[in-house]
Amino acid sequence: MEQTIPESTLDFFEGDELRARVFIEKYALKSLDMEIIEGTPEKMWDRVSKAISSVERREKRKEWRRKFYEILEDFKFVPGGRILATAGDPYRRKTPFNCYVSAIRDDSIEAIFRALYESARTYSWGGGWGTDISVLRPRGAVVHNAASRSTGAVSFMNLFSEVTGTIGQDGRRGALMLMIRVDHPDAPEFVTVKNDPERRNVRFANISLKITDEFMRAVERDEEFTLWFENDVVGRVERRIRAKDLWDKIVNNAWASAEPGVLFWDRIKRESPSEYFAPLIATNPCGEIPLEDGGACCLGSVNLTRFVKNPFTPDACVDWENLETVIRRAVRFLDNVVEYSLDRQPLEIQREAAKRGRRIGLGVMGLADMLIMLGIKYDSQDALIFLDGFFDRFKNIAYQESARIAQEKGPFEAFDLEKHMKNPFVGRLWQETKEMIKSHGLRNVTLLSIAPTGSISTMAGVTGGIEPVFAFSYIRRSESLSKKEFKVYHPLVKRYMELTGIESEDELPEYFVTAHQIDPYYRVKLQGVVQNHIDNAISSTINLPKDTPPQVISDIYFEAWKAGCKGITVYRDGSREGILITEEKPKSTRKRDFSEEIFLEAKRIKLQTPRGSMYLMASFDNENQVREVFVQIGKSGADEKADAEAIGRLISLYLQNDGNPWEVVKTLEGIQGRDIAWFKGIKIYSIPDAIAKGLKFILEGEFEPKKLSETDKFDVCPMCGERALIRENGCLRCLSCLYSKCD
Repeated sequence: MEQTIPESTLDFFEGDELRARVFIEKYALKSLDMEIIEGTPEKMWDRVSKAISSVERREKRKEWRRKFYEILEDFKFVPGGRILATAGDPYRRKTPFNCYVSAIRDDSIEAIFRALYESARTYSWGGGWGTDISVLRPRGAVVHNAASRSTGAVSFMNLFSEVTGTIGQDGRRGALMLMIRVDHPDAPEFVTVKNDPERRNVRFANISLKITDEFMRAVERDEEFTLWFENDVVGRVERRIRAKDLWDKIVNNAWASAEPGVLFWDRIKRESPSEYFAPLIATNPCGEIPLEDGGACCLGSVNLTRFVKNPFTPDACVDWENLETVIRRAVRFLDNVVEYSLDRQPLEIQREAAKRGRRIGLGVMGLADMLIMLGIKYDSQDALIFLDGFFDRFKNIAYQESARIAQEKGPFEAFDLEKHMKNPFVGRLWQETKEMIKSHGLRNVTLLSIAPTGSISTMAGVTGGIEPVFAFSYIRRSESLSKKEFKVYHPLVKRYMELTGIESEDELPEYFVTAHQIDPYYRVKLQGVVQNHIDNAISSTINLPKDTPPQVISDIYFEAWKAGCKGITVYRDGSREGILITEEKPKSTRKRDFSEEIFLEAKRIKLQTPRGSMYLMASFDNENQVREVFVQIGKSGADEKADAEAIGRLISLYLQNDGNPWEVVKTLEGIQGRDIAWFKGIKIYSIPDAIAKGLKFILEGEFEPKKLSETDKFDVCPMCGERALIRENGCLRCLSCLYSKCD
C-alpha cells in the first residue's frame, strides 16, 4: 500500500514528491506499527547526530552532537543509507554498515554452507554481502563422495543468489556480489552463467571477474593463458586457452547484458593499505570497497554542490574553508560509526574486523553538479586538471584528520608504521601528511571511497557519486496524483533556468552535458584521475548508446586498466532488450499441399517478451503474401516455448487457408499477461501480443525506429512498470518510484 506523505514533509522538499517519498519510506524513523515519527529530515539529523556522538567522552558529547548536526543539515554531508535508517532507532536492531565481505574459507561443503549462513545472517541485519568463489574446485575435478566429479564453483552461485532473494529487509532484498579469478578454470563458465533465455540463473547477484595484469598483457599480445586450480585434495588442474577468446566472451557479455563487471585485482591489492594484515577477499556488491574477510563498508558522502561560491558566474570557485570543516568532521563521524557499530554486528568476525582496521569510506556526491556550477564541462581536459588538484587536497585533509584522531584516541589496532608507509598510495600523500602519520599513526586503515549514492543523492537532489547528470528532464507519471503526467527537471537545471529566465533545456550552456552526450573515453580518464586519490575504490557506470559495438567496450576496458582504475562497469542502452530484423532465404524450397508455389522469401524478427527473447519468421509466397509463421521462445524447453510454437502453427494453418495476416494482428495485439517487456519504447504485454507486433512490423516493411527521447533511453522499472529505471554507480534506481537494487 502506498504510504501517505505528510504535508510537512512535502513542504520541506518544496513539493518534490520523489525526494519526500525517499525520505519517508527509507530513512524516517517509524514505530513498530509503522507510524511515522520523523516528518522532516531535521528530526532525522538530530537522531543520527545524537547517536553517533554518544561514543565520545561524556563531556564532549553535546559539542559533537552540535557539530555533527551542522554538517548533516541541508544535506552537506550525507551518511550511508544504513546509518541514516538505523542510528538511534530504539525499535529495531540493524547494522549501520551497508555491506560486508566473507570468505569461503576452504574447498568444502562445510565452508560453503558456513558462508551461506554468514550471508543470511548479514542480510537479516540489513547488510549486503560479497564473496569470491575461486577457492572452490572447478567442474570435473575429483571429489571423494558419491558424486565422483565436482559440478564446479559456478554451480554453487545459485545457492548464494537464492539466499539473497529469500531473506527480506523491510520490503527490499539484500545485495550480493559474486566474483571469481580470471585464471580459474571455471572463469569462462562464470562469464556466461546468466545467459539462460529467461535470465533466472543467479538473478539476485552482481557478478564480477578479478582481472590480473598478466591476463591483460596476454590479451594485448594475443597470447595463450593458463587457467589453473590447486589444493591438497585435487592437486593441480591446468588448461591453456587463447586469452583473447576469453576476453571476447567477457566483452560480448558486457555488451549484451552489462555483466560481468571487471575488477583489476592486481592494482587493488597493490594499492591496499590493509594488505599487510588483512588480505583483500572480494568487494561489496557495488564494487566501491575491496574488503578482507569480515570487512564492512562504513560510508558517507560530502555533497559538493553545497561548497561552490558564486555558482554560474565567472567568479565561481570552491568554498574550501567550509568544505575542509565538513571533511574533517565527516571523518570523525564515520570513525564514530565504527565504534557505535561494534555491538551491532551480525557476526563476531565482522566485529573483530571493524576493530582491527576501523575502515571507513568517505566519498562525494554531486560532482557533476559542482562542475556545472563552476562552468567546467564534464568531459574536458579542464575537468581532469581541476579534479586532480581537488581530490589531492581532499584526500590529504581526510588523512590529516585521521592522524589527529589517532593522536587523541589511538591508531587502529593493526597499525604498523613501517609497513603502512611502504604502501604506494600512502607514498603519494603530501610530506606534511606523512609526517603527521609518522608522529601519531592513523585512526583508520582506509578513509576514502566513492560509493553508489542512488537513494541518498535522490533525497539530497543531486547527482550520485562521480556520475554525470543522467538526463536534464524526464516525464514523470503518477497514478496517485490528479495530474497523471508532468515534466521533471534535474534540480540544478531547474535552478539555472529560474536564475537566467530560459524556458527550455535546449538553451542550456555547453557545459551542461548528460551521460549520453559525454565522450566515454574521457569518462574513463576522469575515473582514473579520481581513483589515484581514493584508497578504496570507485563504483561507477559508463552509459553507452545502443548502437555501440563490442570493440568500443573492449577499448574502454583497456583504457580503464591503463588509466589506473580499480574496476569498470558499462551499460549499453537496451542491452537486455533486443530487436533484430533480417531478410533471409529459407535453407530449402518446400512445396505445400495448399499451393504449387515455392516460397522465395522469409523475414525474421527478434524481440523481447516477458518470457524471454522471441524469434518470429514469416514466409512469403510468389505474390508476396504471408503463408506461414514460425515462433520460437529462447532455447528453453519450458511450457512457453510449446505454447508459442502452437500459436505459430495455428496462425500458419489459418494463413494457408487464405487467412488475412492483419486479422491475426488485430486478434492477438493487446492480450495481457502478468508482466510486461519493452522494445523501442513499445510495451509488450505477452507472447501473443509480441507475435502480433512482430508480425505487424514485418507486414509494414522495414522498421524505422523513432528518435528516442531522453525518457526512451531509460529502462523499465520492475516495481512500477514505468520507463524510468537508470543505471549509475553500478546500481539500479527508479526515477518514478522508490525501487533500487542497492542503496
